[in-house]
Amino acid sequence: MARPSALRLAACAPSGACVAENAPLHCRRRSCRHGTQPNLQSDHRESDIFANVIRHGALGALAGLALLRRGAFRAAGATIVATLVLTLSLAMAAYGEQHIEYTLPGLVAPIVLAGLVIGRRALWIACGAAIVSIALNTLGEVYLPQWFGSISTPDPGPIAFIAGYTLVVVVISLFLDRFGSALREALNQAHERERELEALRASLEQQVAERTASLQQTINELRTSQETVRALSAPALPVLPGVLVLPLIGAFDSRRIADLNRVALNAVDQRRAKVVIFDVTGIALLDTSTAQALLQTAAAVRLLGAESWLVGLRAEVTQTIVMLGVDLRAFRAFASLEDAIGALVRNNNQRTAPAIRGARVWNGMGD
Repeated sequence: MARPSALRLAACAPSGACVAENAPLHCRRRSCRHGTQPNLQSDHRESDIFANVIRHGALGALAGLALLRRGAFRAAGATIVATLVLTLSLAMAAYGEQHIEYTLPGLVAPIVLAGLVIGRRALWIACGAAIVSIALNTLGEVYLPQWFGSISTPDPGPIAFIAGYTLVVVVISLFLDRFGSALREALNQAHERERELEALRASLEQQVAERTASLQQTINELRTSQETVRALSAPALPVLPGVLVLPLIGAFDSRRIADLNRVALNAVDQRRAKVVIFDVTGIALLDTSTAQALLQTAAAVRLLGAESWLVGLRAEVTQTIVMLGVDLRAFRAFASLEDAIGALVRNNNQRTAPAIRGARVWNGMGD
C-alpha cells in the first residue's frame, strides 16, 4: 500500500518539474525538491519552525532537569514526558513522514519515562497521547495537507544523524541517571526505615511481653490476695464456750455468700456451738441479697441446733431493712457485740445460780 505522502507527490506533478503557482503548497515544495530550488521566504519559515521546535524541546528538558535537582521527581518526570510528546508531535506535524523512522520510535521514550517516574496512570496517558499524535498527523497529511507535512527537508547527512541521535540519547540517559540515583537513594532510605521499624517492632514486642508477664504476675498476686481476704472476711471466732462470732465486712457477692454459709456451718458442726453471733458492724449497706443470705445461713444454723444472733445494726442499715421489707425476726438482735456477750454471761449466770444454791443446801444437810 502506497504511503499518503507518495500519493500526494504523484498527484502534484511529474518527477523533476515544478508545478504551477496555484498548486498546493506541499505540492510545490515537494516537487521543487526534485527540480527547482525553494524560495528564500519558505526557507526562512522552515528554519523558524525548526528552531522553535528545538527551542521548546530544550527549554522543557532544562526545566525537567531543574525540577529533578530540587527533588521534585514527579513534576520533573511530567515535564520531560510532556516536552517529548509535544516536541515529537510538532516535528511530525511539520515534516510529516519524511523522517518517521526517527520520530516514531522517539514516542516510545515518554511512555517509558512516564511508567518509570510518575506512575501507572501517567503511563497510559502518555501512551494515549502518543497514539493520538500519530493518528492526527497521519490523517492530517491525507485530509489537510496544507497544514501537515508541508515542510520538506533534505535527508540528513551522517554527521547530522549522529549528532541528533547523540543529543537525544544523552538527554534521556542524563535524566535516567539522575532519576536512577534518586531512586536508589530513596530505596536505601526506605530499607533503612524498614530496618528501624523492624527494630522498633521487636522492641515493642519485647516490652509488650514484659508488661504482659508483669501484669499476669500482678493478677496472680491480686487473686491470691483476694483469696486471702475472702478467707478472712468471714472467720468464725470462738469467744465463749459454745459461742461463735462471725464478723462480716464489706460487700457480699454470690461467692462470699457461699463462703459465709460454708464457714458458719462447718464451725457450728466442729465446735458444737449453741449460739452464732453475726456482727454486721463492717457492712455499710445491707441490701436484699445480703439479707436473704443471712436468713438462709441462720436457717441452716438453726437446723444444726444453734441460735443466730445479729449485732452491729446501724441506723442507716435499719432504715434500709425497713424500706426493703426484710424480715429479720429469725435473729435475736443486739446493738453491739458487747451487749450480746453481756446477755450471754447473764444467761450463764442465771443457769448456774440454782445449781450452786442446790449444792450449798445439800452440803448443809450433810453437815
